[in-house]
Amino acid sequence: MMNRRELLQSAGLALASSRLHAQPQSSEVSTADWLKTCRVLICEAYNPPFYPSLDYNAAKAVGIATTLHADSMRYPAASYFAYFPTKSGYPIHPELKGDPFRETVDLCKKNGMRVVAYVPLNHPFMDATSKDPRYADWSKKFADGTPMTTEHYGFAKYFEGCLNSPVRAVIQSLVREVLTQYPVDVMYFDGPYQGMNNAKEYCHCKYCEAAYQKRFGKPVPTKQDDVEYTQWMANEVVIAFLHEIREMIRTTRDVPTLFNDTSLLSKREWRNRAIPVVDGFMFEAAETPEDKLFNLQLGHSTGKTIWTYVGTHTQYNREHMKSDRVRGWFSYPVESQELLIDGATALAGGAGVVYWGLSRFFYMPEGPLSYESGRYVKENFDFSRDHQALLAAAAGQPLAGIMVGDQTIDWFTGKHYVSKGYENYYHGAWQVMKDLGYDSEPFLDYLMTPGQLARYKLVYLPNTACLSDAQCAMLRDYVTAGGTLIATHLTSVADEHGKMRANFGLADLFGAKFTSVEPVEIPDLYLKLPSGELIPQDPQVLRFTNAGDGAVLAETIDIGHRGNLGPAIVKRTAGKGNVIYIGSGLEAIYAETRMKRLRTFLGTLIEPVLAPYKTYDVEYRSGLMPQLMASRDTILLHLVADTGNKTKKLRIREEFLPVENVKVRVRIPTGRSVRAVSLLRAGTKFPATGRAGWVELTVPHVLIHEAVRVDLA
Repeated sequence: MMNRRELLQSAGLALASSRLHAQPQSSEVSTADWLKTCRVLICEAYNPPFYPSLDYNAAKAVGIATTLHADSMRYPAASYFAYFPTKSGYPIHPELKGDPFRETVDLCKKNGMRVVAYVPLNHPFMDATSKDPRYADWSKKFADGTPMTTEHYGFAKYFEGCLNSPVRAVIQSLVREVLTQYPVDVMYFDGPYQGMNNAKEYCHCKYCEAAYQKRFGKPVPTKQDDVEYTQWMANEVVIAFLHEIREMIRTTRDVPTLFNDTSLLSKREWRNRAIPVVDGFMFEAAETPEDKLFNLQLGHSTGKTIWTYVGTHTQYNREHMKSDRVRGWFSYPVESQELLIDGATALAGGAGVVYWGLSRFFYMPEGPLSYESGRYVKENFDFSRDHQALLAAAAGQPLAGIMVGDQTIDWFTGKHYVSKGYENYYHGAWQVMKDLGYDSEPFLDYLMTPGQLARYKLVYLPNTACLSDAQCAMLRDYVTAGGTLIATHLTSVADEHGKMRANFGLADLFGAKFTSVEPVEIPDLYLKLPSGELIPQDPQVLRFTNAGDGAVLAETIDIGHRGNLGPAIVKRTAGKGNVIYIGSGLEAIYAETRMKRLRTFLGTLIEPVLAPYKTYDVEYRSGLMPQLMASRDTILLHLVADTGNKTKKLRIREEFLPVENVKVRVRIPTGRSVRAVSLLRAGTKFPATGRAGWVELTVPHVLIHEAVRVDLA
C-alpha cells in the first residue's frame, strides 16, 4: 500500500503529465515589459506543501502553473528551512531529497516560463525548540540577555535573528548559491528583517553592543525612540545589508532584484527606506480595492517596478481565535469573486500580478479549473496575457500629488495624534480626488524632489506634521514658481524627527499662526461658508489666526457653545502660485463618512485648479473607481466596480453586482484625433468620433471591471 507521500507524488505526476504543454514563450516579451505585466504563481514555503511536511512535487506544481496560464513561478529557496541542497549553513528541510529547485527551474524553462527565486533575508527561521547551538549566538537579545522570539503562521515559535551576528554571512552565502547555481530570472527578497514581533525592540546582543560602541562610543540605548540608534540600525545595518546583497548580484550575475515592502507605511520598519537600493517591490494584500490602488500608485511614484498579490494567505478574520497567528486553509481553494476585483485592481494600477498560491490546488483531487478560484485566477492571467503589450506600455497620468507622511508615521507624538487613524488623511485626500474625477499620485515625503513636484498641477499635504526645513523650502519654491498647494491640520508643525516648532514650518506660505500646537476636540462643529451655510466640520481642529493677507474661506462654528472658533480655511497667493490652508482634517472625515456635501465643498477648492486639465469624466456611481492609463497612441480608462459585500466582514467571500449604463467622457489630447473606440472586455466598438475635444459614450455594463480603449491617430 502506498503511503501519503507516494500517493501524492503518483497523483501529481499523472496530473502534471496531462497538463504540461508548451506555453507561449515568455522570452518573446522583453524583461522590462514582463516585469510590469508578469503572471506569477507563488510556491509559498511557510505552509504545505513545503512545511511542516515536505510534499512538494515539481512536475505537479509546474502543471498547475501552466493550466492557470502563469508565465512564471516563484520558487522558495528557503523559509524556515532551505529547499535545495545548500552548503551555506542554513538549515535544510529534514525530508529534502534530491533538488526540487533544479527540477522546477528545468521544467519552467522547458515550458517557456520564467523563474523568480524567493530568498528570505533574516526572516525568522530558527525554531525556538531547536538544539542547534548556533541559534543562541545568532538571535536578537533584550537588555537582560533574553533571546527574542516570534510567531508567524502559527506552526511554531522562532528566534529572531540579528543582522550584526554571524547569521548575516550565512544568508549572504545562501543568496550567492541561488544566484550562481540556478538560472533564475529575478531575485525576490523577503526582508531584510531585524525581528518580527519584536522588530522595533532594540537589540542588545554582544554583536550589536560591540558595533554600536565602535560607531558611537557608547552602549545601545534603552530608550525606544532614539533617533541616532534608529538611523544607525535602519541605514547602516539593515539597508546596508540589502545594498551589499544588491551589489553582489550586480557584479556576479545581474538580474532584476525586488523585495517585500509590505510594511512600507508601518512605524519605523527598518527596511522601509530601502526602495532606492532595488529595482522594484511588492505590495502584498490590501483590505479594499481602493487601498490596493492607492498602494500601487504610491509605488509607481518611486519609479520602481511594482508587483502585488492576487489572493492572500489570510482568508478570514480569525475573530474567534485565541491566537491570530493561527491561520486557516492554505491548502484549499477558498476564494471567490474577490479574486477578480483583486486582479482588476492590479491590472488597472499597472502592477505585475502574483497569485497566492500553489498550495490552494496542490492537494485537491482535480485540476485547478475544476474550482471557482482556479477559473478566476486563469481569467485574470488570460486578460493580462491577451493585452500584455497594451498594459506594459500604459502609465498613469496623475494631475495631483498627495504627500504621504512617512516621517509623521515614524516620529510624530502629538497628544491628540492617533497613529492608527493617520492613514485616513492621505487615503481620504486620494479618495476625494478620485471621486471628483481626478487621478492623483501618492508620494513619499523623504523621496520628494523638485522635479517630482513640478509634474503636479496641485500638491496636497494631508496632515503632514513632520517636515524638514529643506522640505519646507522645496514646497515653498514649488508654490512661488506657480504651483498650487493644499495643506491641512498639523502640516509642518514639527521637523522631520517630530520636534515641535514654535509655529508652522510653512507659516509664511500659509499666512497663519497656530494658537497652540495641540488641536482641540469639540462635538458638533461646523464650517460656516461666506454664504452663511453651515456644513459639518472635523471635530478636531487646530485653532489659528490669519496672520497674513489671506482670504478666509470658512470659519469654525461651535453650535453647542454658541461660539466662533475663528478661521478654518484661508487662501493666499505666494509668488506665482496659490496656497490653501485648512486647519482640520476634512479629508480624513471624507474617508470615514464619504459625505456628499463634503465632497462637493472640497471640489470647490480643487476643481478651479484641475478642471482645465481633466483627462476623463465618469458620472459618480457608488463603488465605481476609474483609473486612467495611457501610452503614446492609446488611452485606457479602467472602470473598477467595487460593489461587493465585503462591508459585512472584511475577509468574507465576495460576490458583485454590475453597474449599468455608465456615462463616460475621455479627453482627446491636443493635436490628436481618434482612430478607434472600444471596450476591452466586452469587445464592443463605438464610433471613432469626438465632440469638442472629448470622446463620449455610455458603457452598458461593468461587472467588476471594464476598460474603455481609445486609439489615437
